[in-house]
Amino acid sequence: DGIAANDPTDVNRGADFSNILLDNVERIEVVKGAMSVLYGSNATAGVINIITRSGSQGVHGYAGVEAGTYNSKKFSGGLNGSVGEHDFSLAISRLTSQGYSLANADNNAIPHAGNTSEDDAWENTTFSGKFTAQLCPAASLTGVIRYTDAEMELDDWGSGYAGDRFDYDFMTWSYAPSPDGVKDNSLETQRLFTRLNLHALLFDGQVVSDVDYKFSRQERDAYDNDDNDSYDYLGKTDELSWQLSWQMTPSNQLTLGVGYLNESSESSSSDEDDAETLSTWLQDHYVVGGFDLIAGVRYDHHDQFGGKATWRIAPAYTFEATGTTLRASYATGFRTPSLYELYSGYGDSDLDPEKSRSWEFGVDQALLDEQAVFGVTWFHTRFEDRIGWDNSRVIPGMAWPGGYAQLDGKSETQGVEVGVTLFAKQPLSCRIDYTYIDTQDPDGARMERRPLNKIHAGLRYNQGAFGCNIDGYWVDEREAISSAMDENGNTVASLDDYFLVNLAADYEVNDFLTLYARVDNLFDEHYEEAWSYATAGQSFYLGGKVHF
Repeated sequence: DGIAANDPTDVNRGADFSNILLDNVERIEVVKGAMSVLYGSNATAGVINIITRSGSQGVHGYAGVEAGTYNSKKFSGGLNGSVGEHDFSLAISRLTSQGYSLANADNNAIPHAGNTSEDDAWENTTFSGKFTAQLCPAASLTGVIRYTDAEMELDDWGSGYAGDRFDYDFMTWSYAPSPDGVKDNSLETQRLFTRLNLHALLFDGQVVSDVDYKFSRQERDAYDNDDNDSYDYLGKTDELSWQLSWQMTPSNQLTLGVGYLNESSESSSSDEDDAETLSTWLQDHYVVGGFDLIAGVRYDHHDQFGGKATWRIAPAYTFEATGTTLRASYATGFRTPSLYELYSGYGDSDLDPEKSRSWEFGVDQALLDEQAVFGVTWFHTRFEDRIGWDNSRVIPGMAWPGGYAQLDGKSETQGVEVGVTLFAKQPLSCRIDYTYIDTQDPDGARMERRPLNKIHAGLRYNQGAFGCNIDGYWVDEREAISSAMDENGNTVASLDDYFLVNLAADYEVNDFLTLYARVDNLFDEHYEEAWSYATAGQSFYLGGKVHF
C-alpha cells in the first residue's frame, strides 16, 4: 500500500516477505527496472507493491479454512463493503504449521547430519484493514493498517552450517547434542504498517494532490538456546510526503513532490540510532501518438551523507500497424549504508553510500490479434562502492575477524529476460519466461545465490466455475555463501540446480462456496536456497471459503 516494508534493523535494510499472508490482498504490482525518482534512490532494481483489497458495494463477508502437509492449518475471515459514501475492508488470518527441520537432513556434508529430524514449527496471525471516507466529491481520506504477529523455530547456524538440537560448548569450540532436546533458536516478530492518505482533486481534476503519513514498527525477538539469551531488535520509520500530479495538457503530466523520512534502530546490545532524509522529486510523462517519454530527477539530503541527485529517462515507441513496442531506460541510484552497517558491532561509521547506474532496452511484440505476446529485455547495472562482508577486517574488541566494509571497485549484473504468452484470451493459456543473469563482484567472482539461468513455464485453464494452473521452475546452480564449510573444512562451491513443479485448482460450487486444492513441489525435489538449509518437500493442501 505504498508503505516501505524494509526493516531498519535488518543488516542491509531488507524486507522480510516470509510473513506476508495474501488474504485481503487485491493485487500485487511488480515494476521492473530502476524506479528511484518516485520510490526512493535505493529502488535500483524495481518495486513490488502489495495492495490491500478495497471495500465494495453492499456488505459482504467470507470465512475460510485450509489444512495440509506438516500438520498445517489456516483459518481466515473477512468483511468488506460500504456505508453511504464510505467503504471498508477487514480481514484476519491464523496460520499454524508443525513445519520441517530447517537443517537439511539430505545434505551429507553437514556434521551430525543424522540429527536433523526435529521439526521447526511456525505460526502467524495477521490483521489487515482499509477504510476510505469520502469527505466531499473532490476529497477522500484513506487509512490502511496491517499487523502481523509471527513466531518460528530456527535451527542454529554454527561453524558454517545449520545445526539441529545442538548446544555450543565454548570450552571445546564444538557442538554437542542438546541433553534436554530444546530447540536451539526461535524468532518472534511483530510488524505494524499504517498509512493515512488525504486525496484531493483540484482545479476541476487537473491537479491531483496526495498528502501521506506512513508509519512502520518492526520488532524481532530472537532467542538463542546456546547461551540462554535473547536478542531484541526494534526498527521504526516515520514518513511524511506531499505529491502533486498536474495534467498540463492531454498529452503531458507533471508530478512533483517533497518528503521527509526518519528511520530508527535499537537492539538489546546497542542504543537507538536514527537517520533523517529530506527528499524532493520531479517527473514529466509525455505521450503523443505512439511516443511515450518519462523523465525525472530526485534529490535526497541525508543527515550524515549530505545531498545526492538521481535521475531516470525512459522513452518508448509503439508501432500500431505491427503491434511492436521499442523501449529503453537509463537511471542512476544510490543506497546509503543501513543503520546496522554503520553502527552495529560489525559496522563502520565511515562507510560511504553505494552508487549505481543501470540501463535496459526491450522489445514487445503482439501477434495474432494479441493472442500471443512476446517480450525481450536486455539489462545492465553497475554498482560502485558496494558494501559487503570482509572476513579480513579486524575490529577492536571483537573475538573474531570480519565486518562490513566498502568493496573497492565495480560490481555488475547484466543479462537478458525473455517472456512469451500464448493464447492470452483463451480459456487455456501458456506463459514461458527465461532469465539469464551474469553477476560479478569486484574480485571477479559471481555474486552469491544468483543463478546464471532461470526458466519458468506455466499453463492456466479457466472455464466457467473451474480453474487450474501448473507451473514449473528450473533454477541453475548458484554460488554458496563463501564461509560455508563442509565436514572436511572445505568451502562449499555451489548449490545444485533444481526443478520444481506446483499445481493448483479451484471450483466455485455455487455463489456461496468455493473449494480449492494445491500441490507444492509435486515431484518432491530436494534442494537448497541457502547452503545446509532445507526447503519444503512434496506438500498437499485442501481448503474452502464460504461467502455471505
